[in-house]
Amino acid sequence: MIYCTLEDIRGHIPESRLVEITDDINPNPTGSVDTSVVDKAINESSVLIDAYIGKRFKLPLSSIPSVLKSICIDLTIYNLYERVTEMNITEGMKLRYTNSIALLKRIAEGDAVIGITEGEQQEEETSFKIEAMAGCPLFTLDTMRSL
Repeated sequence: MIYCTLEDIRGHIPESRLVEITDDINPNPTGSVDTSVVDKAINESSVLIDAYIGKRFKLPLSSIPSVLKSICIDLTIYNLYERVTEMNITEGMKLRYTNSIALLKRIAEGDAVIGITEGEQQEEETSFKIEAMAGCPLFTLDTMRSL
């Protein structure tokens, strides 16, 4: 599931900087945002989010909670800057990335609420316990031979 869009990223990074961190793959830069680079970074961030929340919630979600969108934006911006080695990742970006991962862990553990309804949560696995009756062995030579 994709949790943010290029337009969401544009709302957090000036266009000139977005061009600078995405238009570097081709030998002849175009001077515009390389949307395939942004889409790849968004996809990587979304896959990471799914990895954390997938055990707790049924995927894909029916709607995107604001907190997951915000996390995806932070992770994507970090990923875009990280791929261009000449660009310095600021302490603020590192902190937002670290906080996003920590929040994903809390969500996965059930310690943070993201506005998902009860029906979208994964059902607890059903487990059962075999209890031996007092004085009756579970396995005998006859039952073992029939297996």
